[in-house]
Amino acid sequence: MTTTALRFARFDLVSMARTQPLRIVLPLLFTVVFSVTLPVPGLGVVVGAVVASVSASIPFQGDERGRLDTLYGIAPIARRAVVVGRYLSMALFAVVAVGLGAVTTVVTGALRHQDIGWPLVATMLLGATACVGLAYAVQLPWFFALGFTRGRPMVYIPVAIIAVVGFVVGQAGWFGEVEPADLVAPSPTLVGIVVVAVAAAIAVSATIAVRLYQRREL
Repeated sequence: MTTTALRFARFDLVSMARTQPLRIVLPLLFTVVFSVTLPVPGLGVVVGAVVASVSASIPFQGDERGRLDTLYGIAPIARRAVVVGRYLSMALFAVVAVGLGAVTTVVTGALRHQDIGWPLVATMLLGATACVGLAYAVQLPWFFALGFTRGRPMVYIPVAIIAVVGFVVGQAGWFGEVEPADLVAPSPTLVGIVVVAVAAAIAVSATIAVRLYQRREL
């Protein structure tokens, strides 16, 4: 199962890159452009997390356009492997998007002589992990159950949640007077809690997705 899932993840990434290159490249380019043009420390990581969170629908759209769901249904591959492989491919895409945002943030800060600091980057990365993990945990079972066309409204839910949270934080002024140098890196305990919580959410999500996908007629 592990080998098959890894092979499907590789196939998934290659398929997205070949059939929907603009939907892959443009969001990543968007992350870099925002990181460079807006002088907000850590923004690149946030944008990368948002890009990853709203990209869960990309492979499912490719499935419908290329009728790949039919292929998955008749090919000698277990549906569980398809689900696990897609979770892996989306996780890799998230790592690339968030990592690109983090690298751009650090490089831009150095060029501007801004004191970005490891605590800010670490805090942003931890928050990005939580946001992307929960976004995938909620969205992927939905798309496995309904497909892209019927499940499309789910794409806007992470955007709405992130927008509301950002608005609340901005209005509350929680970080209005906090400088990057004032931040403290997340404690190992907090990091462990977040990582375990995200891993548990993904595991439960994948289990549900497998059951829903097995019931779906392709």
